[in-house]
Amino acid sequence: MIGFVNGKGTTSEKSSYSYLDKNINTPKYYYRLKQVDFNGAYEYSNVIEIDFSIPNEFNLSQNYPNPFNPATVLRFGLPVESDITLSVYNSLGEIVEIVAQGRLQSGTHNVNFEASGLPSGLYLYTLKAKGIDGVEFTQTAKMLLLK
Repeated sequence: MIGFVNGKGTTSEKSSYSYLDKNINTPKYYYRLKQVDFNGAYEYSNVIEIDFSIPNEFNLSQNYPNPFNPATVLRFGLPVESDITLSVYNSLGEIVEIVAQGRLQSGTHNVNFEASGLPSGLYLYTLKAKGIDGVEFTQTAKMLLLK
């Protein structure tokens, strides 16, 4: 067992749980959850693989979940330390929010985007990155907010 997170008991409301594994020292890890009921019965989830290796090229992944309401995760990979700007635009091309900006280390990054104040619709998100090696990268993807 790596860690334990207390449950919220029986509820009809959506619950969210998280755990931060601070002992990462190999590029790939495999995780699964064990849910233990009050009566001691338990069930295991499927195993998932997490790859912490450094990407060998710039990339911008599809947001997850998509469609989303009201929050989603924007994921991108940097092969080298880079100055980045991650921006969200509405369907008219107007900037809605700069979600992340600054210098980031190489690796895979996840950024949460909260859109509770925005109307439903199609949005674009763009990653602009300039690596310390001088290589520039720009990519745009679509996401759908449904309320």
